[in-house]
Amino acid sequence: MLRLEKYLFYGLVILALTIVLIPQYYITGDGPSHTYNAKVLFDFVFNHNRAFYKEFYTINRNLDPNWASHLLIGFFLQVVPYWLADKLFQIMYILLFAFGFRYCIQSISRENTFLSFLFFPFLFTLAFQEGFYNYSLALGLMCWTFGYFVRNKHRLDDPSTQWTLSLLLLITAFSHGMPVMYVMMMIFLVWLSENFRLFIPLDFRKLSTHLSRLSLLFMPSLLMIFLFMIKRGTAREPHIVSVGQKFLNFLTFYASQSTRHAEVFPAVACGILLLSFLFVLIFTRIKVNIQPKMSLGYVFVFMFVFTFISYLSCPQSIGGAGSIDIRLAFLPPLFMLLYFATKKWTELTKTIFISVSFLISCTFLIIRFPYVMKANAIGKEIMKASDFIEDNSVVLNLHFDYWQQLPGNDSLFHQDGSFLHFSDYLGAMEDKHLILLNNYEAEINYFPVNWQPGKNPRESVAGFIQGALPPCGDYSLYEKQVNHPISYIVFQNWRQEALLNPCVKSLVEKINSGFTKVFESKNRYVIVFKRR
Repeated sequence: MLRLEKYLFYGLVILALTIVLIPQYYITGDGPSHTYNAKVLFDFVFNHNRAFYKEFYTINRNLDPNWASHLLIGFFLQVVPYWLADKLFQIMYILLFAFGFRYCIQSISRENTFLSFLFFPFLFTLAFQEGFYNYSLALGLMCWTFGYFVRNKHRLDDPSTQWTLSLLLLITAFSHGMPVMYVMMMIFLVWLSENFRLFIPLDFRKLSTHLSRLSLLFMPSLLMIFLFMIKRGTAREPHIVSVGQKFLNFLTFYASQSTRHAEVFPAVACGILLLSFLFVLIFTRIKVNIQPKMSLGYVFVFMFVFTFISYLSCPQSIGGAGSIDIRLAFLPPLFMLLYFATKKWTELTKTIFISVSFLISCTFLIIRFPYVMKANAIGKEIMKASDFIEDNSVVLNLHFDYWQQLPGNDSLFHQDGSFLHFSDYLGAMEDKHLILLNNYEAEINYFPVNWQPGKNPRESVAGFIQGALPPCGDYSLYEKQVNHPISYIVFQNWRQEALLNPCVKSLVEKINSGFTKVFESKNRYVIVFKRR
């Protein structure tokens, strides 16, 4: 098996790609919104109906973190349809992370490349499923950046190495701030572990040279993060989940479960596999702990402890960025795997690890695949609404169910609301130029497309923006706010029981008096109302 290890890894990557390649839509929470806003951004750049957009949107003139996915998807949109542009980004992420993770492990020890077979639980995470594209992409870039550093850490006096490493850090920071801080922390800790003798006795000249070099490498990325933090602030929203519950969630690898509760079985198997190898290290220390990689090992142990404590103590949001816990929960085991890469393993343990990792990945796929295909079918039905919406329209898109309820009190997704922003795809089509009032990104000032002053729907119809269900409010308040009529109202995943809510009942009555129903899909996954 070990002779075919490389080809087995390629096969596992191809297998992982199938879940994205086969359906037309691999649906993620924020993915459609990123795709829509990428289209608006590039329409502005190339002056495609800029005058229409300009009444509602303005472009963020600062290059902030969280732009990477928009630029990539926007570029893809110039040559392929919206659904394929999103898919190409997903494929790019899968390849970048899987091979970046492998590259990082190879940089530590080529003998331990087998550890890269457990990439699946760190690839299709809850963070990715919720559409945190920039954060997910940055984790892949983190692996490539740290791997490059490990291979070239003794050549940091070479200008080409300095430029390359600084550029990799800056690209990672441009994608997301958290992973670039982790990789800079690891680089500094590796340097510190290898150069602590400069402090005893203090060699000021050499120490200042080393620190100046690191500062220059880090400066562009640190400056970007610093400006971002000034812009967003550090306000925190306390987490509603207790530390004890977070710990229990951690033990079940919950951040690697993105679709069904049944995914707990392969997720827990990941934890058991890692703990088993940790016990091997503890009880056979003399045999396995002989790699000359001790300094790297200490760094990964520190990162494991740091990210674990950060996960347990993190708030719900920092500076407006939410779901901090699901971004952190899978990092401690990832650093544990990198720690394992600093050790020496027998041929038998390598074979066992590859076999179990392959089985875990296949189990994830078998559980997840049928529901991804069901989501794809529902997505196709929702997108039929595009045939009934004219170009250059203002659309109020209301979502009545994020989790996609199924008959028998089941839901398509158990761990996340992947249909949260799906109708944003309506505005991402090549022949559509739409203002979608449920565009949550436009109210976040670090994304590329922002609301013009006085155009943010949350100012008058906050009950329509994603949050508590069902959506409720008086749409005419927004029309008065912007002095512009709403052309269409779109219901995604209409639920008849929503009429039990007096506010929704009043809303529907008002819609029926001012709009005409022009389309209702077979399963009522989408309903389109056009102004009379």
